[in-house]
Amino acid sequence: MWYLLSLLFLAFLTPAQAQPAPQPALDGVFAAFRSHALVGLGEHHRIQQELDFYSAVIRDPRFAAEVGNVVVEFGGAAHQDIIDRYVNGEEIPYAELRKVWTDTVGWMPVVTGAGYPAFFAQVRETNQKLPPEKRIHVWLGEPVIDWSKVTHAEWLALNRQRDDFAAAVIEREILSHEKKALIIYGGAHFEPPVPGSAGEKLVKAGQRNSVLADMIRRNHPDALYVALFYSGTANKDCAHDIEKDMTGWPVPALLSPARDSFIARKLRACSTLKVEDGGLPPGLTNTQKQQIVDLNKDAMSYADAILYVGPSGDLTYSPYMPDLYLDAAYGRTVALHYQLQMGQPMPSYPVRDYTVPKKVRP
Repeated sequence: MWYLLSLLFLAFLTPAQAQPAPQPALDGVFAAFRSHALVGLGEHHRIQQELDFYSAVIRDPRFAAEVGNVVVEFGGAAHQDIIDRYVNGEEIPYAELRKVWTDTVGWMPVVTGAGYPAFFAQVRETNQKLPPEKRIHVWLGEPVIDWSKVTHAEWLALNRQRDDFAAAVIEREILSHEKKALIIYGGAHFEPPVPGSAGEKLVKAGQRNSVLADMIRRNHPDALYVALFYSGTANKDCAHDIEKDMTGWPVPALLSPARDSFIARKLRACSTLKVEDGGLPPGLTNTQKQQIVDLNKDAMSYADAILYVGPSGDLTYSPYMPDLYLDAAYGRTVALHYQLQMGQPMPSYPVRDYTVPKKVRP
């Protein structure tokens, strides 16, 4: 009798009640590749544990055998030839190699975390153990830019076209050849405007470009699988409430589906961000602020999976690259980028901000 009642109870569980079990994250990613050409990892920039996960994916023998391509936001396409030669084992002077992550349009002022060039080094190391025809190819997703000639207005135009450029690279180099690729971009590039929101209306009116995920899905609706990283929340009590249910999870872990998971529901319930909050980026209109608030409240609902790389209190930022403060000529290059992006001189930062990895959450 009790057995029958249990079966009836299970049969009437709603999706929100019947929670899936987390699985080892690498297994989850490669399972997603069996049914999707593209797996997107939506990162929170510069978190070391996320960067470590990218390298773990590359090291896994399944990646070279089953996927073979990675498209990254942290490299400028003007230097595709440099990264091609580097990951295939050629010796590249550091001043040349550094152009890959320096000549990026959207990073302000440049890619700064040491974990990003370390990722390129991991691809190079992995490729050294593979025959040439099996080596991993890195595609740089940032638009071509010449910082010696660009004006602030021209930079603004290029910045608006970043996702268009990346989508074109993915179409031309991956999808049109029926290949597969890992896509590593900031989470916002995978999060569409909330249906009915001001952001969606701006896209429909042609006043704002669509995000990368939307562009891919226009012609390839089933190609992209998106996993967003969990990094906690500014509300410590909320984060504690979420993470007590993650006790015993493998690290890293992947939870799918993300929509209506306990993580998504609790994040939605504890979001307190408001338009009038001072923590939002300066210079935004109220419409733009409202879009950020909408996305913040339901961020995980756009994902196919949630990636967990450890308790939020244990997450750290990757250290800044030392040449930011040891190489005076490079420092002037970085300052020039900031000036052209922001229209004002770059502020000075104390050396300690560059040298010590900081906790993501206090």
